[in-house]
Amino acid sequence: MHTTPLHQILTLARAGNPARAWSLFRASGWDARTDDPKALTLKGRLLKDQGKLTSGAERVRLYGDAAAAYAAAGALEHRSYPLINAATLALLGGQPERAAQLARQVLEMLESNPDEAETAYWRAATRSEALLLLGKPAEARAALRDAMAKAPKAWEDHAATLGQFALIAAQQGEDSSWLDQHRPPVSLHFSGIIGLPETDSSLSSDITDMIARERPGFAYGALAAGADILLAEALVESGCELHIVLPFDLERFKRLSLEPYGAYWLPRFDRLMEQAASIENLGHDDPAFAPAINLTARYAMGRALRNAANLQSSAKAVTVIGKGEQPCPQSAAWQAAGRALIVIEAERTGDGGSSSAPEAKDGQALRAVLVDANDDAPSEMFETIQAAYETALPLANRGQKLGLIYDIMAADNPPARLLAQGKALAEVSEVGTIMTDAKGAMGMTLANCAKSIEEIGELKTAAGAIPLWSIS
Repeated sequence: MHTTPLHQILTLARAGNPARAWSLFRASGWDARTDDPKALTLKGRLLKDQGKLTSGAERVRLYGDAAAAYAAAGALEHRSYPLINAATLALLGGQPERAAQLARQVLEMLESNPDEAETAYWRAATRSEALLLLGKPAEARAALRDAMAKAPKAWEDHAATLGQFALIAAQQGEDSSWLDQHRPPVSLHFSGIIGLPETDSSLSSDITDMIARERPGFAYGALAAGADILLAEALVESGCELHIVLPFDLERFKRLSLEPYGAYWLPRFDRLMEQAASIENLGHDDPAFAPAINLTARYAMGRALRNAANLQSSAKAVTVIGKGEQPCPQSAAWQAAGRALIVIEAERTGDGGSSSAPEAKDGQALRAVLVDANDDAPSEMFETIQAAYETALPLANRGQKLGLIYDIMAADNPPARLLAQGKALAEVSEVGTIMTDAKGAMGMTLANCAKSIEEIGELKTAAGAIPLWSIS
């Protein structure tokens, strides 16, 4: 019997395919192992994932089985991590007395061995969770405040805790709004017009007021001359973490989006690039300027949304427009999905310079294409990523292996390199999933039409490594 390693099964589970992960787990014999704490912990994870997708008696049963697996792992290795998971899942599985018993064991373990937990944060957070399970909300809240103070910027750890506590509160029929004070700050997408003066006191005041009101912690956008730079400077000054997404290589971006609008923007751009927490370059060398800007904005919006989702927080967008104008199509798409869009109006100064940005030619636009692993030609081309997904998912559920590419291309004539990339993605797809790269994943995130969008690693190809994302 071929045994699939546990880490590969965990990767598949994180890709949003718990049924496939569970099938491999059982086929490899891991479900029969009662002497391996890692296998038992993963078993608990897989059963919990399945439980989240069901309801009623079946959900209760799966949560109960997950609790038993975590408890068995905890008994073998005497660690608070599997035991606190067992306690919470026992509650969700309709066993409140068992949950309380396990929670007391966790508190005793932490008391007898204060250094047992992985970090000071997790020690305090685990204690808080146990107290919450024991019906001691005041003590639980104090312990959670202590946990947050020990690691104030451990955002991902905070998110995991908040998600778990929300499940407990819902099961207990208690209000969970008190958790909101601990949520990570807003993730913000920023954008705006280019035709602005070097300084604008009225606009600067509006930006400062917006930041004071929203208190964002993470900002995603480009750095074109004008509003982009004005927003980014104020955000960095406030302590916000800056994440930059550029459509082209650095020199081309400066030539098209900075230099025509005044040399004074260049040092400000360079300074922000040095201050950025991350910089992504989508690498377009095609002369289709407008579609590249469109793709870049949608990509950065997707990044902001994913960061907020990962951190159990919220995402908003801010855009600066000319007085009396309408937001750009990307901002309109954000708002149409029911997301918060903050609009700031400013007085244009004209175009600010004579841009040398080339127009799109040969019908180039942002499009989606599906590629079948068994066919070098594209299966079909779509004007929107939503349409591509709606076509692809039923085919994937029937076993067709598909890769999805979301990029700039002419109608009915996708570049050969994109087709090759799509086929490489398709070849590693699983039943019920569609494979894509980061551009497709961020576009799908913005479209908000997929049940699951998960990053699962990198795909090594002759042309280089491709970020690998699974959509279902």
